[in-house]
Amino acid sequence: MSEPDAAHGITPERLRALPRAPGVYLMKDADGEVLYVGKAKNLHARVRSYFTKGDDGRYHLRYLMERIDRVDTLVTEDERQALVLENDLIKKYKPRYNVRLKDDKAHLLVRVDQSHEWPRLELVRHPRDDGARYIGPFAFSYELRAMLDVINRSVPLRTCSDSVIYNRVRPCLEYQIKRCAAPCCLPVSREQYAAWVEQAISILQGNTAIVVTELTHHMERASEELRFEDAATYRDRIQILQRVGEEANTVHFGDGSADAFGLYREGNNLELSVLVVRQGRLYEARTFGFSDTDLPTEELLGSLLSQYYAGESRIPEAVVLPLDLEDADVRATLLSERRGKKVELKVPQRGSRARLLALANQNAKENFEARFSEQNRTGRILKALQVELGLEQTPQVIECVDISHFQGGATVGTIVCFEAMKPLKARYRTFNLSQEGKPDDFASMREVALRHLSRGAEENTLPDLLVVDGGLAQLNQALEIRRELGLLAPAMIGLAKKRTMATPYRAVITNSERLRGQKPERIYVEGAATPIVLNPRSEALQLLERIRNEAHRFAITTHRKKRSKKTFRSALDAVPGIGATRRSALLKEFGSVKRIKEASAKEISQRCGFPLALSQRVLAFLDRSAHAHETSADVTTPTCEPERDDPER
Repeated sequence: MSEPDAAHGITPERLRALPRAPGVYLMKDADGEVLYVGKAKNLHARVRSYFTKGDDGRYHLRYLMERIDRVDTLVTEDERQALVLENDLIKKYKPRYNVRLKDDKAHLLVRVDQSHEWPRLELVRHPRDDGARYIGPFAFSYELRAMLDVINRSVPLRTCSDSVIYNRVRPCLEYQIKRCAAPCCLPVSREQYAAWVEQAISILQGNTAIVVTELTHHMERASEELRFEDAATYRDRIQILQRVGEEANTVHFGDGSADAFGLYREGNNLELSVLVVRQGRLYEARTFGFSDTDLPTEELLGSLLSQYYAGESRIPEAVVLPLDLEDADVRATLLSERRGKKVELKVPQRGSRARLLALANQNAKENFEARFSEQNRTGRILKALQVELGLEQTPQVIECVDISHFQGGATVGTIVCFEAMKPLKARYRTFNLSQEGKPDDFASMREVALRHLSRGAEENTLPDLLVVDGGLAQLNQALEIRRELGLLAPAMIGLAKKRTMATPYRAVITNSERLRGQKPERIYVEGAATPIVLNPRSEALQLLERIRNEAHRFAITTHRKKRSKKTFRSALDAVPGIGATRRSALLKEFGSVKRIKEASAKEISQRCGFPLALSQRVLAFLDRSAHAHETSADVTTPTCEPERDDPER
């Protein structure tokens, strides 16, 4: 290893001056933005290691190193404080180079408050520290709900809320169909009810044999009495319970609770799998995928552990890890304090925990392969699109522009963005256009192209491919704007429906498709007068259609909102005493003229704070306007937007 090298404003002198103490370090760019937060037992050694070149002369973390301008440090009393502070700072700054867990799933749990007089089974997604008992989590909500239905038919527990049970004066329908013992109104033994609760919990934990035996008896009896529908119902319940019981008992990892963290890594891509074991049984598996991360595996695992348990109230008695962590003892102490009982961090070599770890690692590998299989599919489709359209590069970022208006009024231009074939809604854009009166699609397209490409060039956010919803004429408008701006990118195409089947095309269209009247999509590319027509089954074409359809949806939705607001304002502009502020209050409270007309003057006054006389004036004006509109409609030929058969017109 060579001597530490400077990165931007970081000099060897600054690195040598770093404290040799535990603490937290914050890597920042020239603007002061926090790029990465880490903790160390020895700040001097840890931070210097980032700036030490290896034998091949490259930084360990080249992407991060290119942007770092300075490193700030915060010294703590011990490593435990550093660990807590690191997690707090990551939450505060959300540094872009700290990997973050992104798990949108909140699996269902069953909550049972056994301190309640009459406990019930409640479905929740987030446990609370309220002393109640939580069973789960359960990955499959349908199976859980079906199992609860079976339990309710077998164990007569209440299903109503506390407010209902304490205000009923006679039993409800649940009692009549023998699914509740009606403790709200009838004398029920506390001991018997508690036994029913334990029976329900036992079933949820996979102990279904007793209930299955009872249901089997009912099924056989119904069959003997020729009640085949009832027998089929019992059979379905038995199958649900057996399936749940099999899943709960398939893998048993001794007694107690544990979370096993499995890892699989190839280069800068990593998959983390967490297997959740409760009462010795595997209840849940979670996976998290990470790409383009240069961080060492040990550091990644430590960071992920901190984030995972930061929002996790169900801390197990054992955390099973695939490798040793330098600060394992500190982490175990922190988790033990939060749990109130001892927590161990283990790297098992044999026994049931070793089998659990092997399963977690296998799960991580399989999910890694599945994830990159999908990424490979994405790459294949985008590569095919590049070849079919003759593009210079694979279009990872594709945008589509669409114009929507009604007889030239309330004209809006919209742009949707897809990255790696997925919608990137943060880059959706809406443009309020200046064209009013006579519709002018070409002028609208030019205005949208000018505004969007100008801003994209300034902010370096131009896409790889811009799809114009329309034919050659619309495409030429966008291309002309690109030339006027002196840009070479993005590549542009026009996507249009064909009116007849006469245009030459590459792919063969079958007679059955002709008979069905399918209109093949025409794709216009720069420098070619003849459009490309791809096979309707082409995945590349289907991608373009999906993006174009999303552009239509977004444009129409945006246009309707704008037109609705404009109509609302126009209807109220002439009302004496209604200015911009009061009009905004009406819009906020009612949303439409129709809802205002349905309200009373008193309601308008109460909700908007208007004088009663003004509210009456608003309603009277709207009634007169509606009457005048109906009268004019009787003598006036209505107009509508001309049908747009040909996008090239």
